[in-house]
Amino acid sequence: MSSLKTRIEAANDRAFDILRGGKPRLVGVAPALEVVPGMAPNLILHSAPAIDWADMSGPHRNGIIGAALWEGLAATPEEAEAKLASGEIRTAPCHHHDTVGAGAGITSASTPMLIVENESYGTRAFSCISEGGGLRLLKWGAWSPEVLENLTWQAKVFAPILDAALQASGPIDLKLIISRAVEMGDECHNRSVAATALFLRQIYGALVALDMPKEDVRASIKFLVESEHFLLHGIMAAAKSMLMAAEGIEYCTLVTAMARNGVNFGIKVSGLGDRWFTAPANPVRGLFFRAEWSDADAAPDLGDSSITETVGLGGFIQPCAPTVTQYVQGSVAQAIANTRDMAEICHGSNPDVRIPAMDFAPGPLGIDIRKVVKTGITPLLDTAITHRDGGLIGAGEVNAPMGCFADALKAFGEKYAG
Repeated sequence: MSSLKTRIEAANDRAFDILRGGKPRLVGVAPALEVVPGMAPNLILHSAPAIDWADMSGPHRNGIIGAALWEGLAATPEEAEAKLASGEIRTAPCHHHDTVGAGAGITSASTPMLIVENESYGTRAFSCISEGGGLRLLKWGAWSPEVLENLTWQAKVFAPILDAALQASGPIDLKLIISRAVEMGDECHNRSVAATALFLRQIYGALVALDMPKEDVRASIKFLVESEHFLLHGIMAAAKSMLMAAEGIEYCTLVTAMARNGVNFGIKVSGLGDRWFTAPANPVRGLFFRAEWSDADAAPDLGDSSITETVGLGGFIQPCAPTVTQYVQGSVAQAIANTRDMAEICHGSNPDVRIPAMDFAPGPLGIDIRKVVKTGITPLLDTAITHRDGGLIGAGEVNAPMGCFADALKAFGEKYAG
């Protein structure tokens, strides 16, 4: 048993060093069909874990139908549903294609993708471009002619301009932006205002110098200025690129993915490969944006954005973003207590992420399934609240269910100690 413990600790140290040493950089923008591994014209990706079309939540079903219409895979919602039921239009989790998607995670062949490369380990990950602000977006499982028109503008105008600016400016260091943003009021999940501003500051010079239609450039700059959560999608891809490098390490008990699909919450563990361990997704505790909305309207937790907590951001460093506490009628003191709880289930701390409200203490990093089960503390996620039929209706926090961690630890024991 001591030998097993020694091997686990060595493996966890290795994975932790890989996470700490990651250097994610935003290097470009391109259509999913051109860059996402395994992407196909009739494939639509969604937030993980894997789930059959018939079992999907409302936001996933509605978002996928919207993407099918936008791609021209179907002429009507009814035709889209029939083709999805027959398998003529296929679906798969974003995570199975080195991709992460906020909310319902809807990603199709023409979707413009942020390309993030982990310079230290060569891993590449992808995330769709933010659609901007608003309660009715495809990523929230809502579509309309206006939503689809915006997607077309992004694909044909905005994405080429942003890519040209990135090629002119050179790669953008996302690790540095994250380190600065958390000291400026972001926790890089429910709040990414500072991160987006820092990104815009770096890319602005290259944008205004582009030899491209000035009206399109001005519209693109206006979109970036008004999209205060724009860089969240880049941060998500950065986190994915860092975690990909730590996958598949024998004897490692650290978590390499957490994701929710509005039905189930799933995790992956480095030493257990590509297998998902799932449990029913929990309801979100939080603040609804309109008085007429309530818990009865909300879908269970969903989205790949919990990849941020998997690398120690979001709910793990709540005190960095005091404004986030208003979503749960909380306090900075409670946020600090939450971070201390998260430290109890992590392998170590990350000196690149400092928490001002805790005397610049480093944030916790490296979720260990053994510690989750031993302490009874599950990861805390900052998250959005989505309507059961699609659309953003609030924001708050949620704890991961214990079941998936308990199942993963049992499987780990069967593999390595059995």
